[in-house]
Amino acid sequence: MAANASSGGNPGEWDSRLGGLCGILFGVLVIATFATSYNFPAGPSEADATLAQFSSLRTAFLAGDIFIGLAVVFAIPYFVGVRNAFEGENRLLVGTATLLALVGIVVTAVAFIGEAVALDVLSGAYATGGVSKTAAIIVAQAVIGFGSVEVFGFLVFAAGFAVYGFATRRGRPFPRWLGYVGILGAVLFLLGAFPVSGAFIAILAGTVLILVWIFASSGLLWRSGTPRAAP
Repeated sequence: MAANASSGGNPGEWDSRLGGLCGILFGVLVIATFATSYNFPAGPSEADATLAQFSSLRTAFLAGDIFIGLAVVFAIPYFVGVRNAFEGENRLLVGTATLLALVGIVVTAVAFIGEAVALDVLSGAYATGGVSKTAAIIVAQAVIGFGSVEVFGFLVFAAGFAVYGFATRRGRPFPRWLGYVGILGAVLFLLGAFPVSGAFIAILAGTVLILVWIFASSGLLWRSGTPRAAP
């Protein structure tokens, strides 16, 4: 994946290092997004309480919006770097995985940011009381319910890692075990999307495995792009 470096450096090596660095930042930002959104409304039934205390949640919503927005920015060079690491092998699978991952994270980010902005606007109407308050609660319930799009986006995102894992089954360009991590992470996240007992544990485990894939692949990209001294 990397050639011997010349005195000026091989462009492919620097591309790999950029992809690796962006992947690490991407993973950190995904974690930061989850950390800031742990107390966000879980369902439409929490619309009233969310609007009532939105002033105390505004900073967390804003931070989450910034983190997920930056995550999308760093995701692009990272996934391009992952795609290029396959050096044209399994072109259809790798292209599909890259598309799924990018579309998934973008959909998740748009839904996340859209929900935060809408609730911020509705909190103003809620504060006026009367009919406006009632209408704001009804609309907020719909907005929070629309948050299921975030889950769908992350499912598409996770599916990308499953396809990457399948493409890595021969141990190239990443270790075979990393391919299995991607597949298992996506399967667990899919299982967690169903309303069954233990769903949260499955989502948590799936997310952790996907993060392991991101950080491990980023480290391998960085290492593959490290200039090597000519013999």
